[in-house]
Amino acid sequence: MEDCSGIAEVIRVTKHPVVEIAEGVEVGGYTIHARMYAPADKHLNNLFLVKISKPSEFTSFLHEKGFKMEKGEFSFDSGAELKVGDKLEILISPAAPGKSTVKLR
Repeated sequence: MEDCSGIAEVIRVTKHPVVEIAEGVEVGGYTIHARMYAPADKHLNNLFLVKISKPSEFTSFLHEKGFKMEKGEFSFDSGAELKVGDKLEILISPAAPGKSTVKLR
């Protein structure tokens, strides 16, 4: 199967508490959970890698190889918030067997 593009929809957003890790340095953020919106049917039964192409501010959160998508769903950590129902333009590629990928949450 060749690489293709698609649309994913945000289905859940989990906000992480803000924690001060050093004086004046705080971390927090969100875990974004998304599901294939279109074309969903051909991506439900196998393992794929997903990279976010739009919105462009989320491309900086990408793992080099992408995020693992199983059963049409994937998640990623973000410093920026998305809302349930927001759409993401994604690039989808088959996951090579035996290769290390970022795990689905």
